Amino acid sequence: MKTLISLSLLLLFSISIKAQNSELILEKGVSAHKEIDASYRAFSEAYRTLDVEKVANLYTEKAAYLPPDDNILQGREAIIPTFKSFFDWVKTEGRTMTISFQIFQRKVDKNLAYDVGIYTIRQYKDGKDAGSGQGKFVTVVVREKDGKWRFQVDGYSNLKPPEKK
Repeated sequence: MKTLISLSLLLLFSISIKAQNSELILEKGVSAHKEIDASYRAFSEAYRTLDVEKVANLYTEKAAYLPPDDNILQGREAIIPTFKSFFDWVKTEGRTMTISFQIFQRKVDKNLAYDVGIYTIRQYKDGKDAGSGQGKFVTVVVREKDGKWRFQVDGYSNLKPPEKK
């Protein structure tokens, strides 16, 4: 029994390491940026733990959030309910999820940067794959007075589903 528990914990640990290593992929020609990359990793952690406050604190106080088929949400306080309702739904359904990012373009200046990429959300129920989705995104990230980089603009939409043959 102890061996089975040990093997289970080892498997969980290795899956966790794999998820952490693949939560941010920088395509060829995209330079790493320690602080901005850390923001994406924190975003992924917030999704894994369904932590609304953690994800909200990655946005500036006056951030613009551009969800598909909806109005522009302006300000961190306006953004929070979107994440809260989504995370609450995931919890109610008894699911967990991960989000990963693949960056194709990045431009960074002293206090302003943008990224263009694809996000992938995966959901799990009872340890089994419960579905996934992908979308494209553009973010504008700013360095605030406290030195932290936060999302000022976050716009995204679904990718076109693959054509059936």
